[in-house]
Amino acid sequence: MKKFAVAAAVFSMAFASGAVAAETSSGALTVTGTVASSINLTIESAGGTTGGTGTGAATSALGNISKFGSAPTGFTLARGASNWTISASVGVKVEKANLTSENYTLTAQLGGAPASGVAWKLNGSTLSTSATTLTSTGTYGSTGSYSWDIVVDDTANAASINNSISFTATSN
Repeated sequence: MKKFAVAAAVFSMAFASGAVAAETSSGALTVTGTVASSINLTIESAGGTTGGTGTGAATSALGNISKFGSAPTGFTLARGASNWTISASVGVKVEKANLTSENYTLTAQLGGAPASGVAWKLNGSTLSTSATTLTSTGTYGSTGSYSWDIVVDDTANAASINNSISFTATSN
C-alpha cells in the first residue's frame, strides 16, 4: 500500500508540473489616426414639392409653371408687364466639428446655363455657372434663409427650365 501511495504521489507531481508549464504569447495593436475638422451642408427647405430635405441632395419639383397659372407649392407668383416671377426661399444649414472657424462663406452656382429668357436669383443676385457669394459670415448650426426667384421673360420659349443650384460652404 505504501508503494501505491508513493506511486500516486509521483504521478500527481508529474501531472502538476505539466500544468504549470503552459505556453503563452502576447502581441500589441498600435493605433494611429488624426482627428480631422469637417463641415456639413444640408438643404433644409425649398419651395416646390421637395424631397431629400435635411440632406445635401434635395430636390424641388415645380410641375408646369406659367404666367397665368397658379404658383407652385411654396412659391408666390408676381406678374409683370413683360415677365413673371415665382418666388420662394431656400433654407441652407452648415454645421461644423473639430474646427475653430467662427463662420463660413456660402456660394451658389447653377449646374448649367439657364434656359434663354429665364433668370435664376438667390438673395437678389443673378446666378450663373460661376460661383456667387450669398454670405461671408454664415452662422454654423442655424438655417440661413435665402430668397429664391425664377424670372421668366414673356418672350421665353415654352420649354423645360430644369437646372440645379450647387451650394458650397467654406470655413473662414
